[in-house]
Amino acid sequence: MSIAVSPVYQFSDVALAGQILHYAKLNVTGITASASPGTQNTIPHSLTDGKGSAVTPIQVSIEPTSLPTFYEYQAADATNIYVTATGTSGSNYTVTLYVTY
Repeated sequence: MSIAVSPVYQFSDVALAGQILHYAKLNVTGITASASPGTQNTIPHSLTDGKGSAVTPIQVSIEPTSLPTFYEYQAADATNIYVTATGTSGSNYTVTLYVTY
């Protein structure tokens, strides 16, 4: 099964004068897991700055919505978030990602 990403919400907030932070909640399905050391999954986030340019997330929080243990195995970049799933082998696990960019 392939990974599917569904944006639930996105909004912007002014944190300091002139500094705008953007937030997104992404529901992700189709994550593959395996026993230790786990399976590395590349999750496309498709986040942009409002002008169409890809952005790199500042922070990524992972909320598991199914059984395996999830963690980032490398920092997110302008196109993907990298998550490892360790646990019972399978290919239809889910997480919710909260992203600040």
